[in-house]
Amino acid sequence: MSKNSRSTPSGPPSQTASPIHPNTGHNDNNNSVSSQRIRKQDKIFAFFRSSSQEHKAKNTGSTSPKSIKGASATSAEMSVHHFSTVSTPESVDIEQAVSTTAVKSTPSIVHPSTLLTKPRLDVFSQNVNAPAVRIPLPAFGARIDTTPQLALCIGLLSKVHDAVGQRKDPSQDLPSDTAARLAWVKAMKQDPTERERLFWLGTRMVDEFAKDAFKDSTEIAEMVLIGPVMNMEHYRGLLSSIIAAFDHSVILSVDLLQGLVQLVQSAPPESLLSDDLVKILRLLRLRLQDTHQQSTVHPFHLTLALSRVLDVMADHKVKDLSRVEEREPLSGVLSSLTGSSDPYLMYQACYAFQALQYVPDDETVLQAVLRQSIGVASGLVKISAVMKLDVGAVLEGLDKLQEAIGSTVEIAGTLYEGFCSLMESGRGVFDSLKEGYGSGKKRPWYAAVRAAHALAHSGQLHDLNRLICMAPCRRDPLFQWGICQLLGEIASDDIWDSPVRQQAVELLGDLFQNDPLWGEDESVRTWMLNISGQLGAVDDAAVSSSAIALVKELQQDQPATTKLPYPLRNRLPLPTSSPTLVKVQKIPPLEYDLHRLRMLRLKQSHQDVYIPPMAKPSLKAKDEDIFLLMEKMQEFLAGERQVMLVLGDSGAGKSTFNRHFEHRLWTDYKPGDPIPLFINLPSIDRPDQDLVTKQLRFHGFSDDQIMEIKQHRQLILICDGYDESQQLVNLHRTNSLNQPGQWNTKMVISCRTQFLGPEYHSRFMPQSEGGHYDRPAPHLFQEAVITPFSKAQIENYVEQYVPLEPRTWDTKDYMDRLTTIPNLLDLVRNPFLLSLALEALPGVTEGKQDLSTIKITRAHLYDTFVSHWLDVNKRRFERNNALSMNDRDMLNQLVSAGFNSLGLDYATKLARAIFDRQDGKPVVKYVHLSDKNTWKAEFFGPQPEIRLLRESSPLTRAGNQFRFVHRSMLEYFLSRAIYDPIKADNEDDEEDDAESDECPSPSLFDVKSPLFRRNLLPESSIIQFLCDRVKSNPDFEHQLRAVIDLSKTDESAAIAATNAITILVRAGVVFNGADLRGVNIPGADLTEGQFDSTLFQGANMTGADLSRSWLRQADLSGAQLKDVRFGELAYLEMESIVMFCTYSPDGTMLAAGLGEDGVDVYSTTSWTRVLQIRDTMGVFSVVFSPDSQQIAFGGKDEKIRVWDVTSGEELLAMKGHTERISLVDYSPCGKLIASASLDSTVRLWSSQTGESLLVLKDHTRGVASVKFSPDGRQLVSGDWNATIRFWDVETGKLVREFNSPLKDVFSFAYSPDGKWIASGHRSGSLQLWDAVSYEPGPALQGHTRDVRGVAFSPSSQWIASASMDKTVRLWDASTGNPILILSGHNAFVRDVAFSPNGLQIVSGGDDMKARLWDLSSSWSNVEPQGYRVDSLLKTAYSPDGLSILTASKHRVYRWDSTTGGSLQNAFQFPEAVSVRNVDFSPDGNQIAAVVEDGVQVWDHRTCAAVSIFKVEQFALTNVVYSPCGRWVAAWNWTDSVWLWDLHDTAVKDHHVLIESGNIPRLDRRAVTFSSAGHQLAIGFSDGSVRVFDPQSGNLLSSLQREQEAVGALAYSPIGQQLAVGGGNGSIYLWDGQSQEPSIQLDGHNARIFSVAYSPCGQWIASGSDDRTVRLWLTPMEFVTHCNDESVRVWRVSIEGESVVVRMLWGFNKRILCAEGLISKDATDLSPMNQKLLVQRGAVDSSLVHEGEGSDA
Repeated sequence: MSKNSRSTPSGPPSQTASPIHPNTGHNDNNNSVSSQRIRKQDKIFAFFRSSSQEHKAKNTGSTSPKSIKGASATSAEMSVHHFSTVSTPESVDIEQAVSTTAVKSTPSIVHPSTLLTKPRLDVFSQNVNAPAVRIPLPAFGARIDTTPQLALCIGLLSKVHDAVGQRKDPSQDLPSDTAARLAWVKAMKQDPTERERLFWLGTRMVDEFAKDAFKDSTEIAEMVLIGPVMNMEHYRGLLSSIIAAFDHSVILSVDLLQGLVQLVQSAPPESLLSDDLVKILRLLRLRLQDTHQQSTVHPFHLTLALSRVLDVMADHKVKDLSRVEEREPLSGVLSSLTGSSDPYLMYQACYAFQALQYVPDDETVLQAVLRQSIGVASGLVKISAVMKLDVGAVLEGLDKLQEAIGSTVEIAGTLYEGFCSLMESGRGVFDSLKEGYGSGKKRPWYAAVRAAHALAHSGQLHDLNRLICMAPCRRDPLFQWGICQLLGEIASDDIWDSPVRQQAVELLGDLFQNDPLWGEDESVRTWMLNISGQLGAVDDAAVSSSAIALVKELQQDQPATTKLPYPLRNRLPLPTSSPTLVKVQKIPPLEYDLHRLRMLRLKQSHQDVYIPPMAKPSLKAKDEDIFLLMEKMQEFLAGERQVMLVLGDSGAGKSTFNRHFEHRLWTDYKPGDPIPLFINLPSIDRPDQDLVTKQLRFHGFSDDQIMEIKQHRQLILICDGYDESQQLVNLHRTNSLNQPGQWNTKMVISCRTQFLGPEYHSRFMPQSEGGHYDRPAPHLFQEAVITPFSKAQIENYVEQYVPLEPRTWDTKDYMDRLTTIPNLLDLVRNPFLLSLALEALPGVTEGKQDLSTIKITRAHLYDTFVSHWLDVNKRRFERNNALSMNDRDMLNQLVSAGFNSLGLDYATKLARAIFDRQDGKPVVKYVHLSDKNTWKAEFFGPQPEIRLLRESSPLTRAGNQFRFVHRSMLEYFLSRAIYDPIKADNEDDEEDDAESDECPSPSLFDVKSPLFRRNLLPESSIIQFLCDRVKSNPDFEHQLRAVIDLSKTDESAAIAATNAITILVRAGVVFNGADLRGVNIPGADLTEGQFDSTLFQGANMTGADLSRSWLRQADLSGAQLKDVRFGELAYLEMESIVMFCTYSPDGTMLAAGLGEDGVDVYSTTSWTRVLQIRDTMGVFSVVFSPDSQQIAFGGKDEKIRVWDVTSGEELLAMKGHTERISLVDYSPCGKLIASASLDSTVRLWSSQTGESLLVLKDHTRGVASVKFSPDGRQLVSGDWNATIRFWDVETGKLVREFNSPLKDVFSFAYSPDGKWIASGHRSGSLQLWDAVSYEPGPALQGHTRDVRGVAFSPSSQWIASASMDKTVRLWDASTGNPILILSGHNAFVRDVAFSPNGLQIVSGGDDMKARLWDLSSSWSNVEPQGYRVDSLLKTAYSPDGLSILTASKHRVYRWDSTTGGSLQNAFQFPEAVSVRNVDFSPDGNQIAAVVEDGVQVWDHRTCAAVSIFKVEQFALTNVVYSPCGRWVAAWNWTDSVWLWDLHDTAVKDHHVLIESGNIPRLDRRAVTFSSAGHQLAIGFSDGSVRVFDPQSGNLLSSLQREQEAVGALAYSPIGQQLAVGGGNGSIYLWDGQSQEPSIQLDGHNARIFSVAYSPCGQWIASGSDDRTVRLWLTPMEFVTHCNDESVRVWRVSIEGESVVVRMLWGFNKRILCAEGLISKDATDLSPMNQKLLVQRGAVDSSLVHEGEGSDA
């Protein structure tokens, strides 16, 4: 039976209904409706009910097959959803949903024909996975080739990101798939940088799309994929750009329109706002309104777009849509489509109108209607289940809505009328739509079609099949129209598998053939025919065949139909290319390349072991003033400073910190942040030019990118290895960093301290901005010095080191060895040496029982480490089965020949070549094609022998760049080129039978040796290695001495001799009494050398450095002494106290104001006096004019005088002050002179006329100081009332006034850069003030008495201060930290000044001397020679006299008393203990130390604590043992004396011998026991001595010496005599009973600090504040320990009738000693050095210039 012969079922009669007008809701009775129409309506009701019940009854209790998933993607593929409608997150169990859905049975009348056939429920036999496109998943970190790949990856990343915050395993939130997917997700979770790279690509694509004015379909399709996976910000940016493009397009772009709709449909959660949808809706409505009168193509697409947008609005529950502005205009536009002849357009208009009904407006009428329609409201609630994909709930809701249509006449009347018209006239949906779709009511077919689309998109095809067959509204032509279109879309879309597409065609045919209700309307059959016809042309052959067969069946008895004018698939296809992605990857993406660099550097800068280093603020800062370097670096980044200099010894961890700092910056990096740029300076050619550009190009950045960075970004430059780059220039300045139009940077630059010279800051300090480019800017500079590891840091390092590899030792094992082996813990405080030691220790200690006998030097550590390195690599090669046959043969040959020996030889030759060919630049670049014929091929060529040796050596490789693993490793191997201990041992073995072992090794006399060809003095690390060889190999010392002797006769040996004597001196070798006549050692570094009585006659010592050398009685007759340096300058001795001193601005003169005489002016070239001004009452201040032609001074006579320096004439004498002049100052322009006076005024004078211009009178007490600001616009003055005032120079107006909390003001200084003012105060403090804001800065504490003078260095970096505490101090102006204490004056210091070049300081004081300080020597950073002990507290002979014990605050050392060599068994105090004073027990085995809360006793042999004696509330200062070993006494200067009895071990309490207050206001200056311990003598500040019985505490006797404070006490060995050192320089010998001393020894001219008897009791040695040691009678040998912490050992011999005293050895010698030096006929000795030697006690009178007299 054909479809055309189908009859229409009829139903029972129904009541008539009055429809509700859509806009008013009022009833309108229609009396013209005929009874025939009413009967037709009844039939329709009956049909709807019967249809609903039929399907429900047949499916009650039935089950659906459970939802099953389709085939999973392979491990190399992933799937991505790509639909034009709303997608749903997951599927549900339809069987359970249907079985629990209540179905209401309603009687109905069914036409008999409906019982004959029925549509199949199993055409779609099962649910499948949601349709998806298979997209290959790129490998982790690989380049993304296509936009779908990128969208896939970013989509997965979004789920990973969400899951990370919710679950431990983020893959749980992703579809379970293949192992590749899970591995990819896991890798992404662990690598946030890779995630950021992909997100960046997507972001850049969005940006590029927005910038592109022309947007083709492919680019739009890319954005449809990318948009939904972006974050809210970028999604909304993309949406805005597409909306704008659509709004501005003149011709409608269907692709852009579809892209807009798809982007809206797939919006990420919470990214789409109601306003967005309303705006889009308005744009679509306006465009539809403008185009619908044209062709139907554009209106169709616009109407379709409207439908989809309205769907989204309904889903997003957009409320309060304006009826007036939006709903009614849109309804009007859709109503106007009723005149269209296109049924397809009409269907979309109807769909859009229905969708509009689900978007509530802002009227309350609709709400009233819904309240009146309870059934409809209930149905609407259930229709929300569409989005939950519960097909049972959907059918229930549709059924209720369908029933509501039959019972609610107000809503359904118009619909019935339309269907009656349809059935009567046969016009079908075309005509009925014109009459009925605009009624403004919700229709169930819309909800059913929406549900069908949702089921299809989720893959629930079986559920879709059931919905189609069971929907209550399935007879509705509009429902049929929508379902046919959906099935056509499924069949035509290759996103579905071919069987599914065939099933869609099959279901379409089944509905036509087996469903009596399907296709009753002519337009539906036409629609099905056109769909089938279009499907007949698809690419899939099976689908095409099925569709063609269906077309033939549909065309039976049907006229030919027109082909469908619109495509079935209303979405953009997947892009076949990725032009936007390609553009992003082709256009240099700065952030992408920065991301690439970030990933690379994070990998390269990772370190397995890292200990945060501590640092101090400057080289001269105290070790206690430390901080975490990283914290200081963070402050640097946050502040205004531009350069941070990181200093440290070789191996201190500078590069390690730099890499960690870079790693941290890259870890925290976000797009737009400052860019970290690590620069290995030695690897850059000419880093002084285009440094940043070169490094960026090395990393692959284009010129455009480099320009973008330069113009718009800040860089954090981490410049590593300034010393290795062999630069001497300021890289910040030569690269114009931070200057206008140049790079915006923060520079961190590291350098070894050994590389620095005097005034090193000039190499790093930035230059000022604002036009003064040649002026340094210390406020933009900062430095930090990495300090050695503490014991806790060492242990922390070991704890991180141990787990890196399987080891037999644990942390405790390593720490036990480090602490037990003598001096090793000190050695490994250097981090790099610690790393070497940990590798070497197992081999060093293997088989050793007594670890305390092991002696390890730095060189020994390197020897062991390198040997271990070569052993490990030899075994690696031997176990490598992948070696080629040639490599295996070569390896066997190398092993046979001695693999380690050949490896050492290879590395040694390479190091030598690097110094010979590259002057020590550590990085070697080797490119085989260009370098195969150069010296480099010998070390880096491809030959198997070279390659195996290279790969086994301690080298690193980065591309074509090779270098040793550490700079010190290069220096170590060069030291081996000079002295190889292995070869030396072999030579010794061969020469065992030789008669003399004094013959030097022939290799040392090889003129090609580095010892002969290279000046090693700048290479302090190489010298240090060779010093270690000297200490451990006596033969090497002999060889070097032989080289020195060789220079006497061979001039070509001069370089070698200079190197040799420098090495020996730094190794602590003593040359006392040596014969060095005629040696050729120009430029030798003899700093702190010991040359007591050494013969230097005729020696060439040109340019030698003799700073702090011991030249007592040395003979330099006839020596060449040109440019020799003594590290000190001669002082200028004046006729009275020096009140003021200053340099001329041009640096050629020095002027001193004398408190009783006048002014002396000296030439700084010859240091002769060029002008002397007398006839004054005393000068307190003197200043040069800015042009250095005049001086102005003032003093007691209340006048300011101006003299011409050249002519020596007085030019002006200005009167006005009524009290003495305290200070005068020239203005920077030279036209004004300011004067301060004790008359409480400040005056301004004309320097040309002498006229008084202004009198500033606001001070209430004497004005001590006044200074002009550097720009001359301001004056600052300070008075004795602690008041500081700032004045305007032009007007004399007081600008600012405040009182200082630091008491009276004595001195002022402006920093040359005008940023700071320093003031000196009575309290002994200095105060810094901001010169712009006047706010106080840091207070500098250190002086103990008035600060009378203060000065800034020319660079503004340093501050010098002069005090009445007899010292000059240097401070870091940027930090306020103390740098240096200059001691030399023995009276008040009144003033201080810097030379214009900043290399000298002059200070003057009450000792009538102007002292000159050479800062280049004072700040020398040369490695210490021999040994140095800091904070020395005690020195004593051991009981056997064979060794000397010294104790510092940190440890106890033992020295050979004959040679000065360091012996084993040093004892270190615990780090937590703060030691103030120590004493040794008489047997030398114990140490008593004053600590914070008492006295603690240790056995230094076992390092165990023996006793702890507590003293509360009192801070002890001194401790002493009794010679019998029974008693320990401790005391402080003003309180009690405590005693402990060590023999009574059961009693730990002390008894108080003298209590505080018993002897008021008397300081305890000295305490000593008698030899038997039965008496205790105490000396006091009033000159008295009291003797007590320590057992009872009774006073036994006393001695009173008035006004002579006791400085020292000592009992004779038999205890019958007490030597008392007095404050006047005399020594008194007292028998302990008499009222007066029996003997007085005079000779010292200052107070006595120490006195000691010889063991025989016949001799006394005394030490005094006059810096001399005197012997009263003569012991054979004695040791002295001075306040400057120096230690010297002396030997006394009798030569004929003379007693000769010579120094054996010493250390910590900090001054030049030239007592008795002879320099007769010495050549080219400068006048200043001649004066210096005379002042230091040289005996040759020819050193004094003729005519100098007392001026010297």
